[in-house]
Amino acid sequence: MASWALHLELEIIYRDGALGGDLDGEGSASCRRITVKAVQLDAAGNPALLSAHCSLSGSFQDFATDRIESCLDLASGEPVEDIAALARSRYAQSRAGRLENLRRQFEAELTVLLSMGQADGLFQQREKELIATYLCSRQGELPPGEALRPPQLASQLAWLKRPSAEEFGAAVEALAAAEGGLLAELFATCLAVADVREAREGGEQPALDLLEARWFGGPGA
Repeated sequence: MASWALHLELEIIYRDGALGGDLDGEGSASCRRITVKAVQLDAAGNPALLSAHCSLSGSFQDFATDRIESCLDLASGEPVEDIAALARSRYAQSRAGRLENLRRQFEAELTVLLSMGQADGLFQQREKELIATYLCSRQGELPPGEALRPPQLASQLAWLKRPSAEEFGAAVEALAAAEGGLLAELFATCLAVADVREAREGGEQPALDLLEARWFGGPGA
């Protein structure tokens, strides 16, 4: 089950399941203050369980969102009509949520850049910084609270796996239809990443040759 890391302070009226594992909502209800640390998603990607510390039990447990009868957001003091919508909204505003959105929005570009940065099996800090600076420049005019800064993004890039050769090839093809200015900027960043090390000892040069041929009609096109 997928999950989001999240922090929420909530006061809820929660109905436990009835004895015998019956899930028809006939269990007892109680008022609890909970500190949510993660939200687990169902198969459709909807918030289904809140993993939280409960002040009533003094322990961590999972709370099914469909068993929450009423909810108060302690951070704002406002009642919450839709707990799933609140979780989505707070996750979208979080650093992890903004990173995920950035990855989705610029997936092909990130795939090409990660392939270049990890071409020699090493992913150096300077390579991460160059990639992060490029991606952050592509965020557009977002409000300050929503835009990621290069140091924030660079620290997260190390956790991303190296794309496969098939993923790299697909990203190159997907970007071939992009406008020339974007491709020139992306290719310049790829060159800068490739030249972080004095010698291109990994797959940097073959990858650059492929980009030049496919995007600009260079040798081998």
